[in-house]
Amino acid sequence: SNSPGFKVCGICQCCTCISLGFLSTPTGVIKMVEFIFGIICQLLLLKYGMEYTDKLGIGYSVFLTVNSGSVLTTGILLLCYVTSTPTYNKVRPSLFEVLFTAVSCGLYIGASTFLAASVYQHLFYYYHTIPGFSAYPALTAVYVLGYAAGILHGVDSVMALKFMRTLR
Repeated sequence: SNSPGFKVCGICQCCTCISLGFLSTPTGVIKMVEFIFGIICQLLLLKYGMEYTDKLGIGYSVFLTVNSGSVLTTGILLLCYVTSTPTYNKVRPSLFEVLFTAVSCGLYIGASTFLAASVYQHLFYYYHTIPGFSAYPALTAVYVLGYAAGILHGVDSVMALKFMRTLR
């Protein structure tokens, strides 16, 4: 059913401010995947990359900064959209949503390129010489997910732009 909230006993409903139906829309799916990719990247960066911050240099720092900002903003938008349909109808077709997702797209692709170069240049040797060296594959997964997140943000930006143009 499309009614908001959760059925408790077949008669009662609770949390009627939450509309989980949003998560099954194309925008909801993209926002969830962006958020999940960002959380995975953040956890991998913090677990495997902190030790090599000095070696990875600016590539690591830039990706961590881009990812942190994007995950925070995407998470807030997702929470707002799930809990308030009027907010979705006002924010989604706004210039903010179009610009945020477009800028995130470019930043993710740029940061992933920086991180890929840093990881290959500084950690590839350790991966081939130290048995069980897991930072290289973990951080490789991070920049690959970063490229995927960049593409998703690009698609999201186009969708937001089309939505914005249909209302004007």
